[in-house]
Amino acid sequence: MRPLYIAGTRRDVGKTTLSLGLLHSFRERGLRVAYTKPLGQRVTMVDDHQMHDDAMVISRLLGEQGGKPAEMVMHLGKGRVEREVFDLQPGDQMAKVQAACAELAEQNDILIVESMGHVAVGSCLGVSSAHVVEGIGARALLISDGGIGRAIDDIALCKAFLTSHGTELFGAVINKVWPEKYTRVMKATTQGLANLGVRSLGTVPYEEQLACPTMQQVHDLMKGDLVSGAESLRNVVSHTIIAAMAPDHMIDYLRPGTLIITPGDNHANIQASLRAHMLSKDTGSLVAGLVLTGGLESDDECIKSLDEMGVPVIVVKEDTYRAASKFHDTTFKITPDDSDKIKAAICLVAEYIDVDGILEGLTD
Repeated sequence: MRPLYIAGTRRDVGKTTLSLGLLHSFRERGLRVAYTKPLGQRVTMVDDHQMHDDAMVISRLLGEQGGKPAEMVMHLGKGRVEREVFDLQPGDQMAKVQAACAELAEQNDILIVESMGHVAVGSCLGVSSAHVVEGIGARALLISDGGIGRAIDDIALCKAFLTSHGTELFGAVINKVWPEKYTRVMKATTQGLANLGVRSLGTVPYEEQLACPTMQQVHDLMKGDLVSGAESLRNVVSHTIIAAMAPDHMIDYLRPGTLIITPGDNHANIQASLRAHMLSKDTGSLVAGLVLTGGLESDDECIKSLDEMGVPVIVVKEDTYRAASKFHDTTFKITPDDSDKIKAAICLVAEYIDVDGILEGLTD
């Protein structure tokens, strides 16, 4: 079979989620499957090898099912483009990508290759999605986030880019569709893609679980001091409030899985959070955690009580506005230890993606 190249219309549209689910579904059909993300910026060193952070997520599934992802071929780190545009060597880089993919493809029935960002990323160095698809003889599958007009337009633009480089798009997936609009969006985008000559291979509803970070991810992002709840960093944040109002009003905005961002000297709201969480203990975790801003901590007794109830408290130096903006502007990825999210991704793909249709496309 030809390699499957998964590209996105934009960043953060769900390429890794789709890769996870397809890898599992292909293996359930008895196929040997390999995965690689040869180009990227977010790097983790594993046994002296560079691996993309998304590949680390896949490695968990591969480790459970046997196999390992390939190391990154080309790290597009800061400053690299500025240096190399004056002496482009795209043939050398592509040869490395081709060699790495050929080795994996030879050892397996299917190779999944995940792109970096949208289809034109890497054009500056001659290693865009179009270049890689052509170079390794893959079939390109696009994934776009939800909506109707924008999704169809984005796919049309990406298809034009691929076609202009002599490559084809054999299908597309629409992801993150609001459940209440699912039927409408599915019908309209299926027809809209058909009008473009593109086959729809799935419409996937928005799954809140995949978008919600854990308190561990919040801690990693904020880089603050963890003063409580170290054993509860797997708490999932499904709701966020900036507690700048009076305590009685703040309580009205709390719901299960709330992250509270508040000044560290706002003792009234911190204590109100503690009381509300205590009262909700029998019905679930109301407060997922707190971020105390301004480098200020509440009184020791309050922190001790929050710790006893398993509520993570992170103290950061930034003011409340900057801390809240940093959280709001971040798209949280699936991490290697997110077993629940990995399972959710697998279930979504199995239910909503035409896996057999994709396999057919790889054998044409």
